[in-house]
Amino acid sequence: MQDPHVVAAAVAAARLRSGRRALRAVDYLRVSTKEQAKGYGVAYSGKKTAGYISQKDWEHVGTFVDEGVSGALESRQRPELRRLMEQAWNVPRPFDIVVVNEGRAIGRTGRAFWRWVWELQEIGIFVAVVKRDYDNSTPEGESKMRKDADYAEDEREIIRERTQGGIQEKAESGGYIGGKVPYGYRVRAGRLVLDECREGRDCAAKHEACALRRGRVLYAELGDWSRAALAMNSEGLRRRDGGLWGGQSLRQRVLNPIVLEARQAFRSSAGVRRDHEGRPVNGDRVAIPLPPIFTRAEVEELRASSVRPVRTLQKARPYTLSGRIVSPCGKRYIGGGTTRAKAYRCQGRTRAYPGAPVCSCPYLAADAVEKQTWRRVRTLLGDADRLKAMAGVHSESPAAQRDGSGERRGELDRQIRIHRQALAIALGVAAKEVAASDLGLEESEKAVERQIAPLQTELGVLLDARRELRNLLAASDAVREQSAQLVELAATTRRMWSDLPLARQKELMATLEVEVTFIEPQQQGRKGQRCALTEWFTDRRLKVPMLTDEGWAVIEPMITHRPRRVSPRLVMTGILYKARTGTSWSALPDLFGCPITLRTYAARWRESGFWEDAMRSLAAAEGTPLPESNELKTRIGCSVEPRKLLKTAQRGSLNTSLPDHDRGRTFRFRLEL
Repeated sequence: MQDPHVVAAAVAAARLRSGRRALRAVDYLRVSTKEQAKGYGVAYSGKKTAGYISQKDWEHVGTFVDEGVSGALESRQRPELRRLMEQAWNVPRPFDIVVVNEGRAIGRTGRAFWRWVWELQEIGIFVAVVKRDYDNSTPEGESKMRKDADYAEDEREIIRERTQGGIQEKAESGGYIGGKVPYGYRVRAGRLVLDECREGRDCAAKHEACALRRGRVLYAELGDWSRAALAMNSEGLRRRDGGLWGGQSLRQRVLNPIVLEARQAFRSSAGVRRDHEGRPVNGDRVAIPLPPIFTRAEVEELRASSVRPVRTLQKARPYTLSGRIVSPCGKRYIGGGTTRAKAYRCQGRTRAYPGAPVCSCPYLAADAVEKQTWRRVRTLLGDADRLKAMAGVHSESPAAQRDGSGERRGELDRQIRIHRQALAIALGVAAKEVAASDLGLEESEKAVERQIAPLQTELGVLLDARRELRNLLAASDAVREQSAQLVELAATTRRMWSDLPLARQKELMATLEVEVTFIEPQQQGRKGQRCALTEWFTDRRLKVPMLTDEGWAVIEPMITHRPRRVSPRLVMTGILYKARTGTSWSALPDLFGCPITLRTYAARWRESGFWEDAMRSLAAAEGTPLPESNELKTRIGCSVEPRKLLKTAQRGSLNTSLPDHDRGRTFRFRLEL
């Protein structure tokens, strides 16, 4: 049986050549630039296509116009052409032919030229070109269209070379070549000039070159970019976008190489097209001289004062969740800190510019939050049943659906083969009967379609049933493969990921795209570390003693630093209360007095040795256990792609007996813990 699209195309071509009925035509107009759209380009092309349609006695049923759209773009990237293609697939066909004024309106590259033309031709819609009076319904017309496609692509290359040559010539003459204007300059008469007040004029505007000079002076006086930025903001000087200056942004503008060297490099970036020898294809590198903002002495002074000392980089500790913890203020936590205090710090604590507001989000102890998150993620990945439930993978029911599917598919294939043979025979018989009758072309087509319609309907039902069965089997295979991947992932997690170094944990967190969000942010100590009192009792595995009269009588003579204005017993009671409850210093009840006093004497007594002696003396007294360390209440989101995770495990293992996970279908699902 012949392809229905081929039959439709052949019938449409016959209609076009016979001219027995008026064809429905639409015209497609395209110009490459907005300037052409404002001029006579679209109007001229529309006049030509409308006249051509009228001359051919076709019915003009629509116009599609793409203004300012490149001919190198494909049909789906041109809005109006995409709409034309969508309407072309409607049944019945809304038009029979598309008319363009010139071949280059179709496209300027072979890919853009032919793809949509072929797609229309397959469904029986052709393209006509006004300029050379041809269409692609005949071999001669297709030959002319191929020549137009070659000419359009050659013309595109010529235009490109001409444009690049003009830009090169402009750069060599010192002109402005386009792009972002460097801070401190503006464009005048096709060149970059200083944005400054002219001599002899009283200018109230804030010019950029003047702002850079003022920034240099302030930095020389204050010796700090942040303080210089603060002074500039107080003087009313602003950035180009109207925002306030920050120390880093001011430093970048003043020390910009274009500003310091007073020249702009053209064709020097890594994105320039180069030949096999590494030379630019469209022209040589050009250094465009610019009027200087600073004198040579000022430039040397800036360079000397802005040299940063060379730092010896130490091997940094990997922070597995850096940038993956969402702060209560909406920013992100990043890892850092000294060797002793490893913590996560909210980015909202950094001022964007002098005087900008900052957040008060607490620090997070790195070890605690990393261990908690990794434990929860590892537990999930090691539980195959839980992974299947979260991914919606149920392997039992699809497997049951495969029973008897082979026999059913064979029977459907046999019936489809019989119906296709019957349809081919019926088509031949009907064609002979209609040919013997004295009917026109259109009436003959309708008569043949009526005779073979029942067979086509039955064949369509069989094809739909086979397609549904194939989809069912494909879904069953996909579920079985997904289930196998999840089982293998769980086994790999339990076997290989029980004790991973931080660097490997960080890699897996990135693969999983982990994101941690606080449900109830927990206030922690300075830099996210635990209270020193809590650590003292934890290290010695001691309970917090209850301070009775007998106990106080034992330790009072041992006091080394005695408070003058408050009762030392009250201070000791407050310190023990904090250790017993885990309350922060600032949140202690007022009855214990000033929190700073309590904190001061807690530190003094530990340093002097009194605390150690006192707690040993009270070790036999009645006490309470330390408060349990409550975990942070967080919600963890991650994306699980089993095949990608298994490949990651394979790369990090020395075991060469692992299965190869480069093949097979992949799937991905998002979950929250």
